[in-house]
Amino acid sequence: MEPTPPSLLEHYRTKTPLTNGRVGFLTDVEKDKLRQLWQLIMREIDSDSQQPFPVLYSLADPAAQTNDDITSLSFEPLVALSSKDTSSSRPASRTPSHTDIESISSQQAPKKRTNGWFGWISSGQSTPAEGEEEPTEDTKLRQHETVQSYVSRNKLDRTLVPAAFQPLFNESAKSRSFRSAFWQAASQMANPDSWVLRFLRARKWDVDAAMQMLHKALQWRAGQAIDEIVFYGESLLHYHTMQTGLAFACAKDRLENPVYVVRVRVNLAQNRNIQAIKRFLCWQIETSQLLAAGQADGRVTIVFDMTDFTRENIDLKLVRTLITLLTNYYPETLGMLLLYVNSFLFSSLWTLISPFIDPVVKSKIVMAKSPSDLALFIDSSQLITELGGSKQFEYRYQLPTRAENICMRDAAGREAAESRFTQAIDHYEARTREWLCGSEHDPGACGRDAACEALHSAAAELDPFIRARTLYHRLGFISS
Repeated sequence: MEPTPPSLLEHYRTKTPLTNGRVGFLTDVEKDKLRQLWQLIMREIDSDSQQPFPVLYSLADPAAQTNDDITSLSFEPLVALSSKDTSSSRPASRTPSHTDIESISSQQAPKKRTNGWFGWISSGQSTPAEGEEEPTEDTKLRQHETVQSYVSRNKLDRTLVPAAFQPLFNESAKSRSFRSAFWQAASQMANPDSWVLRFLRARKWDVDAAMQMLHKALQWRAGQAIDEIVFYGESLLHYHTMQTGLAFACAKDRLENPVYVVRVRVNLAQNRNIQAIKRFLCWQIETSQLLAAGQADGRVTIVFDMTDFTRENIDLKLVRTLITLLTNYYPETLGMLLLYVNSFLFSSLWTLISPFIDPVVKSKIVMAKSPSDLALFIDSSQLITELGGSKQFEYRYQLPTRAENICMRDAAGREAAESRFTQAIDHYEARTREWLCGSEHDPGACGRDAACEALHSAAAELDPFIRARTLYHRLGFISS
């Protein structure tokens, strides 16, 4: 097994949570850096000249559903992951149309693809690649059918999300303000400081670099309509990906972080489209923060199970997408990435690509060849049987029900919950301004701790009105 930093391995061996640079364990220098970053954040929130972030890929926009521009995820060479911020090309802003969910789910269009060792490359054309046969109707359906489309096609007679998306704070569907994007992201954690500190740690406590990264992450979240992805949830996710269990959460690691298993053997490029996999990964990462709700750190461990994989399962683009998301837009969310593999094929591939992976990312990647290797990070009692552990868990997709999201129709209930959420934000911002203007060094001073608790409570109350319930609610992994 490849070595990991001794300090990190020691944390897992002793089951000691990571505390450096975290809330409650900050040095005086780190507290000062946090204060400086909050000053920049509040300056941006209070700015009258601030331009809102355009929503580039609204789920209500037919053009966005056929978009093939993978640079919308700001793909970068593996060597650049986590250590650099490079600008990516973005298409011009589009105006989303008001469409109900069944109409949205039918707007998927087939793409051209090219198979290969490292996945597939899409183009804007719907014709097959040279040398390929025209895809059958069954293939097209498998590539593009959403969960809602599957439910409708099988006449199960339910619209899974019984309401149309409405942005928070009465904002336009075409854009999101910095303040709106910030609080929708930061309020997912028990303490907004925890979310802000992720960017400081990712940028080695360089305040200006952390602010630049935070700003780009919020711009990306708005552009990708992350709030819409969360609102519609599984209903607009790719049915085949959900049904086959390409990736799912099923356990906790030795530090109590959620564990996701990615089953490489079920990954076949011809069974999905690039837009579907992007949306699926974003939804899983957003949902992981609910699974990690009891943890101040909010990290996740990912196991790439490469049992029985073949050449056609190897998809470097999928891996690169995931790592790009976790390093550039969800920094400090990846705890460990365990590659569960005992294969000459992959070992040869790893030898070729590993020298080009950023050291920060590489330090979190471990090659595990046996269940005992995995047990260094995940107790056998938590490791599912298909990975050699003793936890009885077999992935079976449970379709959403209309009843689980029925409160989303309660406009008055949402209005009241959103009002309390807005008031809690106003109060937290006021306490933060008081802290920034005062002499107290402790981030919890000036009533910020109490304001934080009120904000967390208000966010939890609002959540079922703006987030569709998930598979993990149905499995009992997340309490409603």
